[in-house]
Amino acid sequence: MKILELVLLLSLFSSQVFGQKTQEALLIESLVDTHTDAKEKFSHQLRSALENHDLKTFKNFERVLDSLNSTFTIKNSEKGDYELFTLANGLDHWSYILKNKVIINQSEKTFDYFYDIHNLPNGEYLLIKRGDDMSFSYYEAYIYNGNRKQGYSDISANGSDGKKVLSVCSWTNVDESFPGKIDAETGLPTIEGGLKTYEPVKIEFDPKNNLIFYSFYRIKDGKKNDKKGKIQEF
Repeated sequence: MKILELVLLLSLFSSQVFGQKTQEALLIESLVDTHTDAKEKFSHQLRSALENHDLKTFKNFERVLDSLNSTFTIKNSEKGDYELFTLANGLDHWSYILKNKVIINQSEKTFDYFYDIHNLPNGEYLLIKRGDDMSFSYYEAYIYNGNRKQGYSDISANGSDGKKVLSVCSWTNVDESFPGKIDAETGLPTIEGGLKTYEPVKIEFDPKNNLIFYSFYRIKDGKKNDKKGKIQEF
């Protein structure tokens, strides 16, 4: 049904924009293009659309995304001056931070993606990134000034790029099967338990108190631990 809907949408779009194509039409064409350089074209069209239009009004684009089991999300910082946009298409993500309709930070065709954004003093912002695999998820927190990373706080660990980053990983799908009773017919142990799903451990931020925090459960006793720290000013 979704494939038929996609074909009908593309046919409708071709007739609507005959002569001069709209930004939405160009964005859709580049999204469904299968040529080698299609993703580069889509990235270009997406950047142009974000800086010059309101994607929330691109209803046909949203319907095409839905037909492809893809989606996008838009979030704003507390003051509303920073806008976070993330589009997921298969395993690829396109993420952008905009200020005054200008892209100041971006990550294109990546496994991880921009997840949340918060205002900080001195024009800086806290960016939380997320990545999801089949069996685990991870979150990373950075402080940015424009598109430039800053080191922060005593709860941080050094990232691979030499900057400081708070990184939290957690298993979300765990095989908890174990040998059970012996089967009377086969003489072999039965398998009990199985795959168990857990909610990912998130990095969260309290803007009122300027606190960054996360929780985890200790393996040895299952006790919940809360870690938190105040983001330092520079």
